[in-house]
Amino acid sequence: MVQLRKWQPLLKLDGAQPQASYRQIVEGLVAAISEGRLRPGTPLPGTREMAQLLNVNRKTVILAYEEAETKGWLESVQRRGTFVSRQLAAGTLAEPDAAQPFALVLQEEPAVAYFAANEQAAAQQDRPGALFFDNGACDHRLLPQTVLHRYYRNALRNSFAANTVRHGSACSSHSLRSALADMLRHNRSLNVGAEHICLTQGVQMSLYLVASVLLKPGDVVLVERLSYPPAWEIFRQLGARLVTVDLDEEGCRVEQIDALCRLHQVRMLYITPHHQFPTTVSLPAGRRQQLLELARQHDFCVVEEDYDHEYHFAGRPYLPLASDRQQRHVIYIGSLSKSLGSTFRCSFIVAPAEVAAALERRATLTLGQGDAVMQQMLADLINDGELKKHLRRVTREYRRRRETLLVCLRDAFGEQVTVREPEGGLALWVRFADEINVDQLVGKALELDLVVRSGRQFSPFGHAENALRLGFASLDMDEIRLATQRLAQAAKAIATSVQRNPCGRSPSPLGCAVE
Repeated sequence: MVQLRKWQPLLKLDGAQPQASYRQIVEGLVAAISEGRLRPGTPLPGTREMAQLLNVNRKTVILAYEEAETKGWLESVQRRGTFVSRQLAAGTLAEPDAAQPFALVLQEEPAVAYFAANEQAAAQQDRPGALFFDNGACDHRLLPQTVLHRYYRNALRNSFAANTVRHGSACSSHSLRSALADMLRHNRSLNVGAEHICLTQGVQMSLYLVASVLLKPGDVVLVERLSYPPAWEIFRQLGARLVTVDLDEEGCRVEQIDALCRLHQVRMLYITPHHQFPTTVSLPAGRRQQLLELARQHDFCVVEEDYDHEYHFAGRPYLPLASDRQQRHVIYIGSLSKSLGSTFRCSFIVAPAEVAAALERRATLTLGQGDAVMQQMLADLINDGELKKHLRRVTREYRRRRETLLVCLRDAFGEQVTVREPEGGLALWVRFADEINVDQLVGKALELDLVVRSGRQFSPFGHAENALRLGFASLDMDEIRLATQRLAQAAKAIATSVQRNPCGRSPSPLGCAVE
């Protein structure tokens, strides 16, 4: 009777629900574990006993236990039974506070250096004359303000007239997804319709949605040795284990993936093949085909982020991995924020229709409805060709800014820097000679009101990287020249300091500091 009183309320089954009984049991277990009513290590009744307690077939309980174990909520110990997974004790479940039983216990984690640089940039904005070499954002000052005002005003007026605002964004969402699908078919050769697209409010949100659907705790995710910090922080937060793939002058060393898949059960690969982040290298065709074949052989998902496909300065851009008609393993993430600025929060995920529908349900649950007026405005901008016209105009300007930064770097640093001129994108990857310590350079530049990111920030494990990613698009010509001057001044100040103290440490009474 004690067992009955304990388990029936936890795992109550509703025969009126269309959901299968074993799914109801799984969801009951997950809810009880998440809310702390079942603690890590708690033993569960055997399948036969649980079936009797819940008045269901034993096979139903076996299915439920197996699924909960597969997803990491339960663990089976031979000859002992089934338990709530003890791995959940490592910070995923908070001990209830007896004094404050309804308080949410949050564990604060130290901000990684990448996000600290964002905070520094925000703090510097209030300082007159401060500059920021960002990751490659566009320049809001180049936006066609008159056009945007007109299109937003029209979308707002039409939304009120059609009474679509009060009913949420279903209509505008479909309009934008259809416009994006048309754009992706024509510009990126993706064979997609509106049903293959899930809308989000930013690339990081897209990454979180995809990862939350694909990953469970303990899954292995491959990332490039240098990569996008918010992405691997998302994967870590969801309990994934990161394994790195090396980079060379042609980007991701795809041949390593086969060996890694033989060592690990790889669930996902996150990659930026068009302009590798942060090094800007484009993955060549041969490696692309090899990567797709490996995904097929080892059955892992490729999450392809194509964050700045629109900007290409030489030749024709590579088509996305997702454009390959034979592939079945790629989920594609893109954004309009590089086209219209971060103020316009519109990112999109392209996936098979059933996956897109699952992502849409997850997005609706966590994000709610989108901005109906903004979505309709963006759809109209795409359909009327205004977005394409704007991109054609600013691409010419960004090409000039790239050339200006290249000249300034060569004049200021000469052979102390190595820059591989990228075919497109809005940033340069600049590698410095050994005599210039980039970590010190970043600190000294901040004293001169210049915020710049150290290459170390792009390593998932914080390894030193004597390089900088310098975004040029958000700075005009004069600002680029001034920012480069400050960077050169910072390097000169470091060199002077080293000459005065060649040991590179604070001087001791005897001269050089002693270990």
